[in-house]
Amino acid sequence: MSDPEELRVLHVFDHSIPLHSGYSFRSRYIYEVERSMGLRVEAVTSARHDVHQAPVEEIDGLRFHRTERPSGALDRLQLKLPFWRERILTGAMAARVEEVARDFRPHLLHAHSPFFDGQAALAVGRKLDLPVFYEIRAFWEDDAVDKGKFGEGGFVYRQVKRLETEVARDATRLVCICEGLKRDMIARGIPEEKILVSKNGVEVETFRPREKDPALERKFGLEGKRVLGFIGSFFVYEGLDDLVASAARLRAAGRDDFVLLLIGGGDAEPKVREAVARHGMEDRVVMPGRVPHQEIQDHYALIDTFVYPRTRSRLTELTTPLKPLEAMAMERCVIGSDVGGIRELLDECEVGASFRAGDAEDMDRVLAASLDRSLEDLREEGRRGRVNVARVRSWRGNLEPIVAAYREVLGRSPRPPAGRPKSAVL
Repeated sequence: MSDPEELRVLHVFDHSIPLHSGYSFRSRYIYEVERSMGLRVEAVTSARHDVHQAPVEEIDGLRFHRTERPSGALDRLQLKLPFWRERILTGAMAARVEEVARDFRPHLLHAHSPFFDGQAALAVGRKLDLPVFYEIRAFWEDDAVDKGKFGEGGFVYRQVKRLETEVARDATRLVCICEGLKRDMIARGIPEEKILVSKNGVEVETFRPREKDPALERKFGLEGKRVLGFIGSFFVYEGLDDLVASAARLRAAGRDDFVLLLIGGGDAEPKVREAVARHGMEDRVVMPGRVPHQEIQDHYALIDTFVYPRTRSRLTELTTPLKPLEAMAMERCVIGSDVGGIRELLDECEVGASFRAGDAEDMDRVLAASLDRSLEDLREEGRRGRVNVARVRSWRGNLEPIVAAYREVLGRSPRPPAGRPKSAVL
């Protein structure tokens, strides 16, 4: 591969825009930045992306090939046999990836979590003699534990962990989005030299500092108030009900000069709204729901200090969120719990303060300290954060090693070694 214009990559995603999630936004940035680097890129999404209107959709100039949901086979199962539902969905995705690959003729496949996508890509890679990169963004089994689907360490958990490890072993290269995931995979026996780290990044040209919009301030009743806030998906492990409780304690202690602005939505939204009602915080917590992507910068600008109070679990220790980086790029201060995924961002960007996860008193202390800081002090830290996040977390900088690895693999060994062990497919 001597000419970068020749390099064609087919990405295999679980879901994509127009759905709103950290996953879909990371996928979008990878797609856009690799194209800007001279690669030809297309993408296939799994049958779990079930909101599409056509087999091929173009969204904001990006083309996505959709996988149809094999509803007949799933209906016959009546969801009684463990893992067979996932096996059928994975088979449907493998067929769609092969169909697109035969037309697009990529030089390699780049599959992304969950491991079902990696299984589908590996099946096609073996059939068409294509290298397969597999990217781990979080461990599916840990996410399932946090959502209450099954217990950590049980039979299903162990089987899913085994299958994830097999996909990582069989892939030509393994990509992890943070150091915590890399350490875990090394502990599972994956050679360190096979692993690349491509961290979450930020478009500093898109997420630029701006003044607060007076119309939005009036709309949400924020005039004259210090604004603590959160933007992101509402999952249980984000700890937003704990944040509401901390805000209620601060108000009970006499702090009446702030508003809590929580933007987004998700599975935990009913729990958060229940916490607001239970603590009598309806006049101090604003929850406008999800915001269109083109309007999100104006909403970031409303918040003086972002708070990410993640609870402690394997998932939050090992994975890093995307939204705090966007807040930093907009010169906003960020504080959060001391779980590994948050601590990695704050330490690397040399800004922010943390509190002990699960320690209500420590959270209250750090929130109160943030409210005590002057706006000029917050702005100064925000400016420093933007400089640092642009230096260490640009999307192009994060993806350059991946594109270099594409070329290295294709230049040295255009085809995967013959006779590699095959990972099990659900």
